[in-house]
Amino acid sequence: MFKTLFALSFFLLLTGCASFPESVQLPPETQTIPFEQVMANPEGSKGALAQWGGVVAEVQNLQDKTLLEMVYYPLRGYGRPVVGNESIGRFRVYVKGFLDPMVYQKGRSMTFSGEVIGMEEGIVGEHKYMYPTLQAKGYYLWEEIDRVDVTTISVWPYSYWGGWYGWRSWPYHQRVIIKHRHPNYYPDNRDNNRSNDSRTSPPPPPPPSSKPSTIDSMRKELEKPKGGKVIPL
Repeated sequence: MFKTLFALSFFLLLTGCASFPESVQLPPETQTIPFEQVMANPEGSKGALAQWGGVVAEVQNLQDKTLLEMVYYPLRGYGRPVVGNESIGRFRVYVKGFLDPMVYQKGRSMTFSGEVIGMEEGIVGEHKYMYPTLQAKGYYLWEEIDRVDVTTISVWPYSYWGGWYGWRSWPYHQRVIIKHRHPNYYPDNRDNNRSNDSRTSPPPPPPPSSKPSTIDSMRKELEKPKGGKVIPL
């Protein structure tokens, strides 16, 4: 009996942990449409229900509603997006009322339930992009753990989408190495380098003088023969 109650309690605990937040829950047995299917067949997806999530890329406050641009990520069993460095695309969500951009900041994780209303054309950087678009029935802002830098996420462009597959657009990083050299260093003009060095070196010492010293002059003067008489001793 005890084992049965323990197993039942454990099952209920797992079921509770795996359920979506109440604000984005849909009735049981509701069929939801995957993000990839809407990308592959936009016209045939209108009116379908969806549960999508991702991170906020942009927030626009319109007159009576808020438009959120999201970077799509798949959801965990309890509804939180599995955030990474790559995404298969972006989508838009219209939410009734005002959402403060200081609260729903870029990089925050959100989950939505809503109805697919079609595709909207927009621009990511300078690239034209077609957004699958939802009219939200509910949304949930997850507690911030690690905010995502949206500018470093690689997104598959819609123009290259081919059904269930698409070409990846990998981010590219270029490293530039700058080396510094002395301004007077010219490896291909060494003679010129030497001539420049010679102009700046001190002049050589003067050669030794050829004029004899005073002692040498006196010695030579005494050794010269002189005229006169020899005085006998």
